[in-house]
Amino acid sequence: MKNRYFFHADTAKYSSRLRHILTIVFGPLIALCVFCTVQIVLNYRSEFALLLFAVICGSVLFGMIFGFLATYITEKRKRRHSKYTFFDFLPSGMVYSEYAGEYVHWGAQVITRRLYFIPFGKLESVSRDPKKAPHDITFKGEIRAFFCESDRLGYHVNEDGGLEFDTDLLNWGMFETLSELTVKNRFGNTKRLEQSALFYLEQFKNTPEKKPFDITEFVSRRRKPKPTTSNPALEAPSFSRNWK
Repeated sequence: MKNRYFFHADTAKYSSRLRHILTIVFGPLIALCVFCTVQIVLNYRSEFALLLFAVICGSVLFGMIFGFLATYITEKRKRRHSKYTFFDFLPSGMVYSEYAGEYVHWGAQVITRRLYFIPFGKLESVSRDPKKAPHDITFKGEIRAFFCESDRLGYHVNEDGGLEFDTDLLNWGMFETLSELTVKNRFGNTKRLEQSALFYLEQFKNTPEKKPFDITEFVSRRRKPKPTTSNPALEAPSFSRNWK
């Protein structure tokens, strides 16, 4: 099985939760509407029937509003996590990004993220419990944790294979150092994520040591000019074999 170097967030769980919540809410509402309808049929001439009809209308209105809000919030969370929550493998380490909310500032919407950089050189262990928590995975080592606006967390890989942020200040500070990080229920079953982490960790350990830069390999040394004389005869090649 090919090892993946990028994992998107598992957003299917949000749809499953939505169906579960709607079933819990709509079930009693439907039962209440059916009960009220039966009572209206049996007591259609009484004033009590008008109250029951009002209960039906209120239940339908509440169901529509609740269903709309629940669907809107769920779809929004799916879009946000699908874009901002991911796991990325770099030559020198791993990046875990997580959507952390949003707010409006001066009329503009600002997305916030938590981003964790786990360097291979300081990674101590990668572990998971397939029986108790198959959707969780834990990393131990020296981990850098960032929390700020999403636009400031852009990064690229430099010439040495290391992580370099587009916002230069993040390369020197504005982070918290953690000794352990547990990713909980973000990528479904974490078996393949663990396999990829161990594979790229081993690949990093087996990377040959980079040779120090030697300019002589790229620029040839200037040769000293051959000494010459003003007599051309002395410069001509000699084929004499008289060695007495």
